[in-house]
Amino acid sequence: MQLDEVTAEIRPRSDWEAVDLGFAMIRRDFWRCFTGWWLAMLGPLLVAGWFLRHHPSLLLLLFWWWKPAGSRMVLFELSRRLFGEKPAWKSVWREIPRVWWRRFFYRFVWARFSPWLPVTLAVEDLEGLRGKPYKQRCGQIVRRGDGVVMAVYFTADAAAAWFGVALLILAKLLILAKMLIPQGQEGPLDEALASMNAGNLLDIPPLIMWIITICLMISISLTDLFVIGAGFGLYINNRTWIEGWDVELAFRRLTQRLSKVAVMLLGLFLITMPMTGMAQESRSPQEVVMEVKKAPEFKVYTIKERVPKEKPPAKTPEWLEGFFKALAGMLGAGKVFGNVLIWSIVGLLLALLGWLIWKFRHAFIYRGGPVDSHLSRTSARVVMGMEVTPESLPPDVPAAAWLLWLEGKHQEALGLLYRGAISKSIELARVEIQESDTEGDCVRRVETAGTKAYPEYFRSLTGTWIRQAYAGTVPAEMEVRSLCDQWPFSSKAEGRTA
Repeated sequence: MQLDEVTAEIRPRSDWEAVDLGFAMIRRDFWRCFTGWWLAMLGPLLVAGWFLRHHPSLLLLLFWWWKPAGSRMVLFELSRRLFGEKPAWKSVWREIPRVWWRRFFYRFVWARFSPWLPVTLAVEDLEGLRGKPYKQRCGQIVRRGDGVVMAVYFTADAAAAWFGVALLILAKLLILAKMLIPQGQEGPLDEALASMNAGNLLDIPPLIMWIITICLMISISLTDLFVIGAGFGLYINNRTWIEGWDVELAFRRLTQRLSKVAVMLLGLFLITMPMTGMAQESRSPQEVVMEVKKAPEFKVYTIKERVPKEKPPAKTPEWLEGFFKALAGMLGAGKVFGNVLIWSIVGLLLALLGWLIWKFRHAFIYRGGPVDSHLSRTSARVVMGMEVTPESLPPDVPAAAWLLWLEGKHQEALGLLYRGAISKSIELARVEIQESDTEGDCVRRVETAGTKAYPEYFRSLTGTWIRQAYAGTVPAEMEVRSLCDQWPFSSKAEGRTA
């Protein structure tokens, strides 16, 4: 995977912007994707159509069931063209059998009704993961934008059904087609129209049912192209957020700009190295050795330490040795008395433990009631190296940030706004932001907290901060002014939140 050769702009996007990116890639290579989709479906469709030529409705159901095979061909085309590769038709033909047999049972039976198919299909085909790693990777990828991909998935089915409803005007179209048929050759169409029963809409002649089936197949293929494109756009956007593709691209561009300077420095070093060698060769080896020996590393240091003399072990007095011998004799003679003494001490300890439990029995009584979660958790004081305590912030955060901006301290101004937003989210909305969280983790925690944490404002501020802090892109003055004016954590808002 060569990020330098991508044909789309890689940057963190919102979920619907990622969907628009997928739609744009489909529109750019529409006919290529449309042709690949039908190449994968046409062979099995013709075979099934021959055996089910008298049952077009059953053929339509099978066509819808086999739809993931065409989806895989669209994903194959988009993934290659995103990284600057234009797959040849030979590689397309080689890929067609694989889209049918690769994990056939899982894709066409077990996970056929999964609404996350447009995103998880990329994990399965492009990353080649299976089993537990596949489940863990899918959990990471669909964590962001899962609601959007489900909305696109069901909206596409509704759009395909809407195309089918449009076929209710088929009678008028058939009349128009009848006017264009030469006289004497309209027999099958006349028979089909005459055999239609207005009282029973389910009794449709085979010819008209075939026309409806073909129209629905075309509508399903068109909607599936854009569903897979939207899922691929969300997949690329999620990997950009998780793996920092935009940051990696920025570093690679910086490396390319500095490569010319490195070549010049290398050439200068190669030119000056022979001159240095000649200067060194003019000195005798003895002079070189003596100069090296004068270095501080070759100086010999002497350290003197005094080692205290060991004192002989103190001798035990004779009267103390006699006392120990007498005590040992008493213990040996009174073994029973010793056992009684030990059990007495154990009994006293157990009685003391029981008395303590009885005296402080109120501490073991469960009183129920809710626990203040705000008291039980510890708020983060430093996030990503920035202090976010209320004491570290000015009383009016947006006003102070705007003054910094006017003074030309752009990064300090945005940093103050960002620290203030994190501090207010922790203080007012009870967002559990940890000290080890990144910008993406903070956005997800704020979105989980709901409207009381103002997720839309926080997401917009985070995007501006990331572009300024990591990409060095200074935002427009109107954008910063808008962020200061729209500051949601005012005194009135704080009062309502409290």
